Amino acid sequence: MKNNILIVTPKLSTSGGVSSYWNALLPKLVKSDKITNYQIGGHGKNIFGPIMDQFNFRKELKKDIDLIFLNPSLGSKSFFRDAFLAKQIIKRKLPFVVFFHGWSLDFEKKVDEKYKNFFMSTFGQAQIIFVLSNDFKNKIREWGYKGKFILETTNVDASLIANFDLKKKFSNVEKSEKIKILFLARLLREKGVFETVEAFRNLANKYTHIELTIAGDGKDLAELKEVVKDDENIIVAGYVEGQDKIDLFRDSHIYCFPTFYGEGLPTSILEAMAFGMPVITTNMGGLKEFFQDEKMGYFVGPKNVTELEKKLELLLLHKDKMIEVGTYNYAYANEKLLNTVVAKRIHSYMVNAIEGK
Repeated sequence: MKNNILIVTPKLSTSGGVSSYWNALLPKLVKSDKITNYQIGGHGKNIFGPIMDQFNFRKELKKDIDLIFLNPSLGSKSFFRDAFLAKQIIKRKLPFVVFFHGWSLDFEKKVDEKYKNFFMSTFGQAQIIFVLSNDFKNKIREWGYKGKFILETTNVDASLIANFDLKKKFSNVEKSEKIKILFLARLLREKGVFETVEAFRNLANKYTHIELTIAGDGKDLAELKEVVKDDENIIVAGYVEGQDKIDLFRDSHIYCFPTFYGEGLPTSILEAMAFGMPVITTNMGGLKEFFQDEKMGYFVGPKNVTELEKKLELLLLHKDKMIEVGTYNYAYANEKLLNTVVAKRIHSYMVNAIEGK
């Protein structure tokens, strides 16, 4: 008999980590169960949009449902919106699970101060809470949750690497006179983009065969363009998607993301790994448990330009190390991170929740 599972997500046409996650996952979920996707948000300036979301959700709950899967982030907007969805679910005594994707450390403090009871009366009634970091798990446990946790990852859309040739990439690394470094993320100061520029400039004074491409959009894009306008070997590509994004990952050699933001588990890091790239990043949020220092690349201290420069230089001087790490990352991503693999994992968790395991 088919299980009826309702997965609640933001509008999948909008940008963001949760939308990207489910856009990649939903088509790959096992067809043996009936999966319904209820999308919320994306109303722009329509002040009645959130009210309509709650009203329409109430109608969804009148259907025959075996499990509801909520996907909030720990931030003011998503936290309250999804918490009131949880209240409706609890009122109807329906089973549900929760996956916290984004996690704001500032909002975490607000929950500490005044929303712990509200958290426990809503999300705290879930059968399972999925998290991207043990730090998030420990904090939720501190708030009083006594249920089951599952530490999960984000995922990589397998179609991105459908035509990717790892051997060709490494052949190009060995022959290439130019090593290409990539920063691809939302262009916020907290993501470490200006530290990346500074470290690259220091290296460019010693090595003429390197190039930095910065891709993405965000509130600090204009300032970034002004800062690097005279750097011939720094390319600001802006927002990229589709084949342009694939080409960037395919043609770049090192992925640099020295964030000091409260990260979950950035999809861009997983994508870089799937394209056989060593990664240089920081031990923030979900990266702390997931990322294997030395094997997947290198951890550097947040805002530590000197350390970032040294790790980049290490890879520049040792192409054999670049290839060794890239090979490991490619294999790891294919085994554990592709949407085809993650979909099977998530589906098994949902079925177990329905069966009370």
